[in-house]
Amino acid sequence: MNLWQHPRRVWTACVAVVLACAAAPAVFLAAVDASALGRREPVAEPYTAPTPQGEDYYILRQLSARKEQQELDGAGRTDPLRPEGPGPKMYIQAQNGLEEMTPAYDQREVVESALQNLAAGGVLAARWVDWATDWGDGTEDTAPAVYESYNGYYDLTMPYYATDSLGFVTLKRFALEEGALYTAFSMTMDSRTGAVTQLWISAPREGDSAPPAPDADALRAFAAQAGLEALGDWAVPENCPYPNALYSRNGEALIAAAVAPYRFNGWSSVSAAGNAVSSDRWALNLTLQPCAPEELPQTTP
Repeated sequence: MNLWQHPRRVWTACVAVVLACAAAPAVFLAAVDASALGRREPVAEPYTAPTPQGEDYYILRQLSARKEQQELDGAGRTDPLRPEGPGPKMYIQAQNGLEEMTPAYDQREVVESALQNLAAGGVLAARWVDWATDWGDGTEDTAPAVYESYNGYYDLTMPYYATDSLGFVTLKRFALEEGALYTAFSMTMDSRTGAVTQLWISAPREGDSAPPAPDADALRAFAAQAGLEALGDWAVPENCPYPNALYSRNGEALIAAAVAPYRFNGWSSVSAAGNAVSSDRWALNLTLQPCAPEELPQTTP
């Protein structure tokens, strides 16, 4: 029989071959599945999700490195190749005085943005942000805040900053109390991630009612802004002397906050009461720091 004389039969045969080839894998897999049904294979080591650790997080590695270097420098580390004297410092701390730090007007936006983000995230009350960013720009009746020292004039309407050798940036605002210079605000951030690791704000004390301190929810929000919420075990530590604190054993990290009264004592050549200047103030202190379980502060009976 000449196939060319029967094209319909040829077409039908080709379709049948194609369908058979297409169905072959499905038939094979169905047979394999049928043979596997009802049969169990023991698993030698069931999968368990890894527990996050502090070393998994860049910011905690940086904080631990800074703590280690500070402890080594404080203990008088020596170079074994130079037994006659101290070795070179691997960690250089940031300067913290007005005259040693660098003024930067453009950093005002950085400070304000960071504080507003903390307030929006529930870490800070808005009042603390207002106190921290009271730049003393002056009004129609008052001049902008300026500090005069033997080394020159310093504009206090801008933040001053310094960076340590690990990349932590400390930003400060200085202010005047009857001509006496004091630190009104200090914030330490990681320059790579922008995470805030330390915050200190001074506020005027008007009465005995303290401004609000960050509670447990606020401290969890502070952990979140540092990218540490996934540690998953933040909890209030037992017998801890800090009034507001959270601790992560997985990350070996402590977040603590406190609002406390303090008295500022300074000196001014323009003080109406003479050279001495004194005022009662509130201070907010909020920190994230590495802390091994054995280093966790405990309340003594």
